[in-house]
Parts: sequence; C-alpha cells; structure tokens
Amino acid sequence: MLRLPSFRYHRPDTVVEAVSILGEYGESAMPVSGGTDLIPNMKHRLFTPEHLVALKGISELRGICEENGDLVIGAAESLTAISLHPSVRLRFMALAEAAGSVAGPQLRNSGTLGGNI
Repeated sequence: MLRLPSFRYHRPDTVVEAVSILGEYGESAMPVSGGTDLIPNMKHRLFTPEHLVALKGISELRGICEENGDLVIGAAESLTAISLHPSVRLRFMALAEAAGSVAGPQLRNSGTLGGNI
C-alpha cells in the first residue's frame, strides 16, 4: 500500500494568507485544492512537499458568476459545478462538456478547474 509522505497542512482563509504561506515556505510548499492529481503523485513520491496549502476553502476562489459581461469561474470550482452551470453551458458548451467528461463523478466532484489547467 502506498502511503503519503509526512507534510504540514495549512488552511488559509484568504488568497492573501495562502500567498503568504506559499511565499514563506517557497519550494517546500505546494497548493492543493481537489488533490485528485497531487495526492496520487505524492504517494508515488513524484512530489514530496513539506507543506500543503489548502485552497478549496477560500471563498474568493470559488463560484461562477457574470461580471460586466464576462463569465468568471473560480479556480477552486469543481468540475461538476462547471459542467452543470447554466451560464457555462450556454456560453462555453465545450468547456462544460470537457469538465463533465473528466474521469468519473467522484473525481469530478473533487477535481477543480485550477487543478486541471
């Protein structure tokens, strides 16, 4: 059974706080949101960060809304939410279909836009 290496987990409340933590720990820190790619790679020791900085709980990075005629999608928004959102489906059907076709439902519920770019 593959196990994760040891790391310290940080849960900032804001983007400013997340950037500060990432800056403080430099290359020994990595951001994580859904973790669908990072966590398996850590188990295989492809990445061995000493610090993980959780982004999923930062409200500034979530949501889908229209602002001044633009569609704004937060980097921590789930692939499921993107695939089902009416504005995404109306304006960017290819994105909605792509988000809805990644892996299975369980990974789409965890996976994020930012983590898949």
